[in-house]
Amino acid sequence: MKCFARWEKDDEAGVFFRDQTILQFGNSWNFLASFILLNPGSALPLNGESKTDFLRAKNLPFFVEPEANEKYVEFSVDCLMQDVLKLFSSNFGGGTIRLYNLFNLKNQYSGEAVEQFKKNAKHPKMFSSESEIKLANAPVIVASGGNAKDSELKKQLIKQIQLAPKENLFSLCQKEPKKYHLKRAVVDSSGFVDSYHPSYTFKYGNTTDIGELRT
Repeated sequence: MKCFARWEKDDEAGVFFRDQTILQFGNSWNFLASFILLNPGSALPLNGESKTDFLRAKNLPFFVEPEANEKYVEFSVDCLMQDVLKLFSSNFGGGTIRLYNLFNLKNQYSGEAVEQFKKNAKHPKMFSSESEIKLANAPVIVASGGNAKDSELKKQLIKQIQLAPKENLFSLCQKEPKKYHLKRAVVDSSGFVDSYHPSYTFKYGNTTDIGELRT
């Protein structure tokens, strides 16, 4: 299991940003799905070695060229990533999963992260542009949780939802008490999709399965 992403530290603001996150497992690089999450969690760069050329050579359909002075590096795999990879590895022999976020500020504590987001909302690295969101022809799983109902974050989620073909949209939903699954997304009149966040559905005695993604 491996993770690659772009990384930036803003010393003046005291915040970190991670975007363009790629998870890979097994021997395959086939594109399996994208997740839309709230924000980056605890994963950190393993070192400063550039993996840009390595990833570029894979001809990945979602690869975004780094801008000047940017690069892709390898990251640790945090608990949430491990859970996502475990979910997919139980059904696929290998592949890649893209993680997108409503905002790119790294903080594994969601309440604290939202407050930091509000203080730094104008930062140029806070949001991914539409040109950087390459969903390709693969399932898109909305899993950003209840915090996505915040007015600005709701706008960001709707923006990403609109980039995905409706038939490719799924959401992380409750199936029954303590059981969650991936289900065809229900888009409301505003373009919003309600969902749970995997940091909850994989913990507290809950279980999560791949659900309707099998079909």
